[in-house]
Amino acid sequence: MYYACYYAASAILIAKGVETKSHDGVRRMVGQELVLKGVIDAEYGRFYSQLFSKRESGDYEDFINHDLKTVESLFPIARSFVAIIEDCVNRYLT
Repeated sequence: MYYACYYAASAILIAKGVETKSHDGVRRMVGQELVLKGVIDAEYGRFYSQLFSKRESGDYEDFINHDLKTVESLFPIARSFVAIIEDCVNRYLT
């Protein structure tokens, strides 16, 4: 889920001419360029930050498990996030 959202967020930032050099840069620019400018709802900015944290803990901390209940609760929001970003990218590119 994280990487689907990461690549979607990267796509809209590129379409807007915003360059980032890291995952944290994408996270920050989601807030600055998408949430604060009203491109996406703040709820999705918080969601993306939550996914970012879960990805970091899963990659860098020992003995982290993400339970099925958590994954099932996040998955529909991730699908919605990607769909909303896809719509935004299409608007910027047409």
